[in-house]
Amino acid sequence: MNANKIRFVVIAPLVAGLGIGQVSGEPETVDLDPLVISASPFIKSKDELVVPAGKLSGEALQRAAESSLGATLSGEPGVHSTYFGPGAGRPIIRGFDGDRVRILNQGTDTFDVSQTSPDHGVSIESIFAEDIEVVRGPASLLYGNAAIGGVVNVIGKELPRRRATAPISGQAEASYGSVSDEKTYGIALQGGEGDFAWSAGFLDRQSNDFEIPGFAESFYQMEAEEEEHEHEDEHEEGEEEGEEHEDEHDEHEEEEEVFGVLENSFVDTRTGYLGLAWFGDQGSFAVSYSEYATDYGVPGHSHAHGHEDEHDEEHEEGEEEEEHEDEHEHGEEEESVAIDLDQSRFSLRGTLLEPSAFFESVELDLAFGEYTHTEVEGDEVGTVFDRDGYELRLTGVHNPIGDFTGAFGFQAKVDDFSAIGEEAFIPSSETTQYGIFAMERLNQDWGAWEFGARLESVDIDPVDASLGSRSFDTLNASAGFVRRVSENSAVSANLVFGERAPNASELYAFGPHVGTQSFEIGDATLSEEFSTSLDLSYRLTAGPVTGEVTAFYSDFNDFIYLEFLDHEDVEALYGELDTEGLDVFRATDADAKFYGFEVDFRFHIVDESDRAMHVDLIYDQTRATNESFNTNLPRIPVRRLGARYEYEIGSWLFGAEGRWHDSASHLGPNQLPTDSYTLWNADVRYRMLVNETTTLDLFVVGTNLGDDEARPNTSFLKDLAPMPGRSLRFGVRTSF
Repeated sequence: MNANKIRFVVIAPLVAGLGIGQVSGEPETVDLDPLVISASPFIKSKDELVVPAGKLSGEALQRAAESSLGATLSGEPGVHSTYFGPGAGRPIIRGFDGDRVRILNQGTDTFDVSQTSPDHGVSIESIFAEDIEVVRGPASLLYGNAAIGGVVNVIGKELPRRRATAPISGQAEASYGSVSDEKTYGIALQGGEGDFAWSAGFLDRQSNDFEIPGFAESFYQMEAEEEEHEHEDEHEEGEEEGEEHEDEHDEHEEEEEVFGVLENSFVDTRTGYLGLAWFGDQGSFAVSYSEYATDYGVPGHSHAHGHEDEHDEEHEEGEEEEEHEDEHEHGEEEESVAIDLDQSRFSLRGTLLEPSAFFESVELDLAFGEYTHTEVEGDEVGTVFDRDGYELRLTGVHNPIGDFTGAFGFQAKVDDFSAIGEEAFIPSSETTQYGIFAMERLNQDWGAWEFGARLESVDIDPVDASLGSRSFDTLNASAGFVRRVSENSAVSANLVFGERAPNASELYAFGPHVGTQSFEIGDATLSEEFSTSLDLSYRLTAGPVTGEVTAFYSDFNDFIYLEFLDHEDVEALYGELDTEGLDVFRATDADAKFYGFEVDFRFHIVDESDRAMHVDLIYDQTRATNESFNTNLPRIPVRRLGARYEYEIGSWLFGAEGRWHDSASHLGPNQLPTDSYTLWNADVRYRMLVNETTTLDLFVVGTNLGDDEARPNTSFLKDLAPMPGRSLRFGVRTSF
């Protein structure tokens, strides 16, 4: 990061602070984020939104919170998880993942590298979240071209958002999970007096390898390996050599049948934060500092390959070189892989209310991040990933002009990325993004029209000058409406024309990636991908049934994806490469289509002051096709149906739910089938009132009570690492 950029991001918060200090007026309570949905800076109600969006908060968030953000949100309509074990899981929205779904922390970048690979974790702790907002569909106007598939914004406790109601208050939680011997405890404190507020928190989570209901490898993986070994046997020369290989194959097959526990699925996380805020007469200013550290295993490496001692013993006994090479081809020498992740992050938010006759409010969001993660192979350091940078957003909401309301904004993001090690498949680079945007809403008696546009410049500058820099200019535009059909219902539609620039990985990647057991190849000639997306929604906003049903369609030109190459193609295109035991993928573009629908309804059966009963129903389905090659895109979410019953009476809350996932019927090239499965969950909570300000909750949450073998079709590891088996989580939570 050059000196001019550093001066810019240091001066910006000082200017914002001086501006707030000069405002005067009558005292009032000022919230830093007054019920704002991430889909719009000026709409306060979800029912008024043109785009489909949702929020996970309160009791539902506490119940769903997991060690990864993807797992936490995987029960939300239209949202699934990449699932690379409990340590790494990134949200997938309508089949989009990676650099098409922006993950935000307090409205700005997380500054991790989770978008580069599914085995890289998101540096956010869900237990510390107050709300998690999800925009399903293009949100590129506000958040850049990397949000062309959607946005997940985690609103945490770090930045105080309102004046303190007591000198000190807080929440604390401790829990134990049976499936992995997980122990979690954390505390979040907040307080203050007058215009000043503060917050602080700490969490520690430790879990061992978790239990699974059957074999680590799927039936289809075992079958594929059996066919591979039979094919190899056919090429064995000589009866004696063939018998020796058959014996070795039988031993290898026995070793692979790991049962009952998923090896290398541990997680050890520690995180903490400190925040300070000042609330003036017509503005507010807050800063926070957080540290996030986690060590987690990457499953799928040692489950069948972790018998190094046996292999070494055989080798020392004088096995022939051909046999040694054959074992290496099957990966038996590979050691377990773990990731050691550390991040520090500084956030700032400042707001001004009525700073001029034109603006209703102006908000500044700024974040710095320093991130390092080390991939450890056995006892050896493999590759070290570093990323540091900043993001700044300045948004102004203007006062109504006739029937128009709207907002303007500027965004800048700079990050330096480096990877050092034998398997640094992405070269070091600096990426700079600048964007301006505008959104306007024409309010009508029947509802509203909404229009928006964003211009963005993206520059990617590799450290290795021989790779060549790339620059892109993207334009995103949208038009939509929301119309009230009746007092309790509305329809909305949103049409988005979007462009997305390829990222550094898609352009320059070249080399082995141990986490995904693949060899990735970029294409420096890739251009922007262009999409046309349409969302249609019908909402019930009040009455005995509330919720939303949405249909969506996205048409892409030059959609960038990783194409599988067989070894004959690799040799023809690139000559001899050391790809032994690795699948080879190359970034390429093609025309593609994504379409489907989502249903999210709540049936209010009882709604009284002393008791409540409701049933939630969700259904989602996504289809994605490669139109250029008439194939299916890989790892697309399958059809899913879920229902939850909840009854609350007095101090008790009872819940039961089931989630059915269909088998994968539209497989991508080189993708093994996925069987259907159903996850049955239940939970009980008892709340005790200790005094007027203190409550104590005792809770039990049961997941996968049927002990079903669950393998998400969205996961790279679905055939090597199933989801956890039956689990009970016992805990206590207090608010004071």
